[in-house]
Amino acid sequence: MEPIIRNFRNVYTPEGPSARMIWLDDNPTTCTMTYSEIYPNKTSSHHIHDWEHEVYIIKGSGTLVCDGKEYPVKQGDAMFIPPKVDHYTLNNGGEGVMRRIEINPLVAAQTSGGRTEGGQGTGQAPVIRNFQSLNSETGSRILNSNDGVPNYVMLYNGAMQPGAVSQPDTGGHTHAWDHVVFILEGHSTLVCDGKDFLVSEGDAVLVPPNTHHQWKNDSDLPSVRVTFNAVASEAPH
Repeated sequence: MEPIIRNFRNVYTPEGPSARMIWLDDNPTTCTMTYSEIYPNKTSSHHIHDWEHEVYIIKGSGTLVCDGKEYPVKQGDAMFIPPKVDHYTLNNGGEGVMRRIEINPLVAAQTSGGRTEGGQGTGQAPVIRNFQSLNSETGSRILNSNDGVPNYVMLYNGAMQPGAVSQPDTGGHTHAWDHVVFILEGHSTLVCDGKDFLVSEGDAVLVPPNTHHQWKNDSDLPSVRVTFNAVASEAPH
């Protein structure tokens, strides 16, 4: 099967609503992805709902507010906002437009959405982790099941250097879950079932389940991406 590849520049209108990067009609099995921007002194939607958010901040800084408590957030942060927490993000960091991707379980797109300004939630604190704080315990999993994520984990795939390939010994791999990916920097080649697909900065990518795939950086600059996998991917396989 071929991957879905969609760049935010082709679907996002500046100062418009969130853009659907990976959505239900793409047949994802794990999650959906949207791209949004928050302008200075503006906020994201203020709401509460029964599912979690995972967010990655591509650019900018500000304040995440969860049940009235404030948490500073910045470029390179991964955020896990638990279910049933009233929340929004304020762009008050003085660094221009905040750019981010948001990942939701499929149920979020299948229902009517959360309650706006929903009031006090559970009070559970978010998890905020910057890619620079990854260590031997976290590995590449910037958000993982130890953080309480219920549906999917977030991987920060650090700089893939020119000439590098994933799984060089096996020529790639196949698994039962899909990948939902966002390309943060550079460009590279995704090989799916023997066919090459060019992916570039700003692309959202859906690699279907049970598809043999491999990443190759055949450019002259590093390539960086974040990947979202079902929690089942953490189990030995």
